[in-house]
Amino acid sequence: MKRFLLPLPLLLACGGSDSGADPNATMVPVGNAGTMLAATKEGINAFIATNEHRSWIKEPAPHESSGPHGMVQSFFNDKYRAARQSGTYPMPVGATSVKELFDGTTLDGWAVGIKTKAGEGADTWTWYESFVDELPEVKYFGVANPTCEGCHEGGASKDRSLTPTVP
Repeated sequence: MKRFLLPLPLLLACGGSDSGADPNATMVPVGNAGTMLAATKEGINAFIATNEHRSWIKEPAPHESSGPHGMVQSFFNDKYRAARQSGTYPMPVGATSVKELFDGTTLDGWAVGIKTKAGEGADTWTWYESFVDELPEVKYFGVANPTCEGCHEGGASKDRSLTPTVP
């Protein structure tokens, strides 16, 4: 399967990286109907397996990412969508986006951002990226993960959201 590489300095610095879960944010309210998610690799893997994110508002179709992810389609829970549409930052705890990654037209993996702590800054987000053929292994994970933050710090004015438009 095709993999999309990050810029060389990030790969050399971090490779696959794990900055660890936030010990104070083990359960986060991410579901539009009250679903709680364990903000751990295992918890996010289990959440992705339910496909609940597919009931959330989503981008109209897969498209080329503005970052390193290749073809993507993003899904946004109500908290994330409301914050982005109203321009209310920082986003509330539980604001979550799930980006499905594609190799052509085949689902290849997921990149997930979860607001796990109130306030501003890198340490308020838990990041996750994994690929279908590598589960249950997770490529990038953790609070303020340096690989993910390498791009998402550029969206600091929108609480680390890089999505140009949220439907």
